[in-house]
Amino acid sequence: MPSAPGLPKPQTRRITEIEGLRGISLLLVVAFHLFGHGRVSGGVDVFLFVSGFLLTLSLLRWSHSGSRPGLARRYGRTLLRLVPATLVVLVFVAAMTVLVLPHSVWGPTWREIVASALFMENWELISSRLAYGAAGPETSPLQHFWSLSVQGQFFFVWPAVIAAVVLLARRIRMPAVAAITTLTLAGTAASFWYATAMNGREPIVAYFDSAARFWEIGAGALLAIVFTAIPRLHPTVRTVLGWGGIVLIIGSGFAIDGASAFPGPLALVPLSGAALVILASGEPTRFGADRILSWRPVEWVAGISYPLYLWHWPILIGYLAVRDQASVGAMGAIGVLALSIPAAWATRRWIIDPVLRRRERLSSRRSLLAPIGAIAVIVIAAGAAVAYESRDRPVIAADVQHPGALALAGADAPDGVDAVPALDAAFQDLPGLYSLGCVQNYRDQPEYSEVLVCDTTGDVDGSIEVVLTGGSHAQQWYDAVEQIASENGWRLTVIDKDGCRLTFEADTANQSCAEWGAAAIQIIGDLKPDAVITVSTRTDHHSAAETVSEKEVASWARLTAEGIQVIGIRDTPRFPWRIPECLEKHGDDPESCGRDRAEVFAATSPVQDAAGVPGSMAQLDLSDGFCSETRCEAVVGNTVAYRDDDHMTATYSRTLVPLLEEQLRGAVPGLFR
Repeated sequence: MPSAPGLPKPQTRRITEIEGLRGISLLLVVAFHLFGHGRVSGGVDVFLFVSGFLLTLSLLRWSHSGSRPGLARRYGRTLLRLVPATLVVLVFVAAMTVLVLPHSVWGPTWREIVASALFMENWELISSRLAYGAAGPETSPLQHFWSLSVQGQFFFVWPAVIAAVVLLARRIRMPAVAAITTLTLAGTAASFWYATAMNGREPIVAYFDSAARFWEIGAGALLAIVFTAIPRLHPTVRTVLGWGGIVLIIGSGFAIDGASAFPGPLALVPLSGAALVILASGEPTRFGADRILSWRPVEWVAGISYPLYLWHWPILIGYLAVRDQASVGAMGAIGVLALSIPAAWATRRWIIDPVLRRRERLSSRRSLLAPIGAIAVIVIAAGAAVAYESRDRPVIAADVQHPGALALAGADAPDGVDAVPALDAAFQDLPGLYSLGCVQNYRDQPEYSEVLVCDTTGDVDGSIEVVLTGGSHAQQWYDAVEQIASENGWRLTVIDKDGCRLTFEADTANQSCAEWGAAAIQIIGDLKPDAVITVSTRTDHHSAAETVSEKEVASWARLTAEGIQVIGIRDTPRFPWRIPECLEKHGDDPESCGRDRAEVFAATSPVQDAAGVPGSMAQLDLSDGFCSETRCEAVVGNTVAYRDDDHMTATYSRTLVPLLEEQLRGAVPGLFR
């Protein structure tokens, strides 16, 4: 097969610095995770940039050779390089989860093991709304696998795309380099625009999004295209460029908060540094950065950087869980590093190197099937655990042994009774809305701004229509409201979107909340229901700074002016910790998981004195259904009250029915005919 027309033959050019560059990038990540107090370096960005550079350089050499793509062998070699160490760490995480982590996180961890094995962890994190920040007791032990997932997706998609482009170029006699360059430029520009937009709208999603990250990889690919055409630079110039690149890479971690800024335009700082180091590569210089990057200790660290990256994070999370600490101190970080380095060295010595030596003797078929088979074993095992943890749980009703909120109203709660729901099921004790598909995604995208009207609950033939709306803190009341609606002939309509209060303008950076809210209020006005139930205040996780939003007040006034009865329920308590996990850690002292009432609620509901609140708006205050005069406990009346740090369990919601109905009858008697 003839070589690709128009593509200059890539010259073999020594890049001794590349391994050191990759090592420094991953070592930066590890160092900032352990000692950075939540700051995020540009190490991952450099890692992705270098991955794009090396893979594209390899593909360019193939495209010039005129040979067949050989995708099966390429994929097999890639899997054998990445998978063995990955699976060893995943098995370790599975064992650590059972032995160390609270049962309430088992289900999510099994799902993340499956996602990580399939190089889809970044999308799993997006779907579960995890933020990327400092390690803590609630952080996933596999959160760091997101970057490996992005890299893996690129490694499997990019060769196929380039192969298709080159084969097409050969057929139409177009210079392959022109086709590859056009594709790479277009993809990189589109990704850069998308990353910039998403970084301003949804930085958490942008951080993990493959489409937002591609431009960093694409920038490396563009450098690969022009790399061999750039003449070798004078040693003095190379010295200046190399050290300048190192300064940009390391300095970006201290000057830029990557957790909120990357992969936006500021990521150009560490990427420019990586590009300068690569451009400065070549024969050894006397005083250049290559002296450091090729220094034996640096080469040794670079050699274990990949397994070190894999090991350090789960060891850190395990350390925090065992020590029951929210953050790692300097001595703890040193201890984690002291454990991670031997684990990384052993993985390189006895797992990675033997596999790589054997890889050269395997056929394309075996090199592909062997790692796929190993991945399948992990996925099947973890998938079975996911299925078990996700099994249907029986609906628990209040009874004499589990009075829940009624215990605060005088009902007897016998001692020695196990609390319900069980702690391993509490985080899944969701409102019935979820099984009905009545909850809209929180994503800040146009397709998530369309309003879903769900009216299949309560008494569907009832003559009284009640709308429940106002975000997840309204959703958590669903089970109680639905029972009252069914018993009193209400047709219950749910109009709700995760994370969105009922406002014309969003109280958060999520622009789709504003768009959704304006449309939802219009739809509610057109429905003209007898009443709208929503949340009237907002509590805080760390203080009693209970507030009322002026934007929400405006929406209440709008609905009231249209003759619709608005019913506001005071917000529920929030905690600085997730209740099921806290109870697992302090099972012999559940009171330690509660908070003083004065730390949760203002002395009186602030909505009573808020300006502009319609006089006809009904105000419900169920704070006495969660707290005694002095304390807001995690377990009330032998019932676990919360499924996370600020949402009550559906089981506890059902115990509030008598208290909620009593206040509704007193405030809005017209609903009870």
